[in-house]
Amino acid sequence: MNSIDEVLQRLDDIVEQSIKSRSPGGYFPALYRRVTAVVKRDIDRGAFDNNERMERLDIHFAQRYLNAFDSHAGQGPVSLSWEAAFAGVEKPSLIVLQHLLLGMNAHIGLDLGISTAAVADRENPLAIKDDFIRINAILGSLINDTQKRLTRVFGPLGIIDHLLGDVDESISLFSIEYARDKAWTQALELIVADDGTRDDLIDQRDKAVAGFSGRIARPRKLTLRILIRLIRLAEKGDVPWRIGILKNHY
Repeated sequence: MNSIDEVLQRLDDIVEQSIKSRSPGGYFPALYRRVTAVVKRDIDRGAFDNNERMERLDIHFAQRYLNAFDSHAGQGPVSLSWEAAFAGVEKPSLIVLQHLLLGMNAHIGLDLGISTAAVADRENPLAIKDDFIRINAILGSLINDTQKRLTRVFGPLGIIDHLLGDVDESISLFSIEYARDKAWTQALELIVADDGTRDDLIDQRDKAVAGFSGRIARPRKLTLRILIRLIRLAEKGDVPWRIGILKNHY
């Protein structure tokens, strides 16, 4: 990938493919497409301290998801975090929120720190911090927007998400706030680490993120699993309609 426009086109292709096949695998890329479009808009406006660097970060970040998607489609190896996310696509019992959380957990929890470190200046690692905070702000605003969109799929979900956050953060959008904060710490660790240590740090983080994905897909509390089943039965529309809710202007 050499441009964000290429990333957007590729995400459009995956979303359209998912709509045609009626696959829940289209939920995350539909959301991610909106995120990428907003980042591109802000880069075009010159909103970052270093817009060229942020374009490289955005492309590198997207490429990690796209590489994982292609490798999984070809039955090749993927990170444990993405393996857990893609496995969720095959589970009809998951609600839309769970599918999104699995994708965001892998991409933000693992990939964001790796991509930030890849484009940062190792001689001055803090130079990218302000722009990273701006990216985090974009992610935060779109998470709030996504919560509103999900209420069209299941009306009370916004209220339930807040309640779930108090009981079990693994199946709440609140969990992504922690992942965003952790990504910066991870990025700093990777920037200053030597090559051998860097690989070990990534492996450790991958295992931790994948472990959290297990809790997203199957919460520990029986009461929460029962609640999720009830939400799943009450969700409106079919898969293509829900993908449209996540993708289109609202």
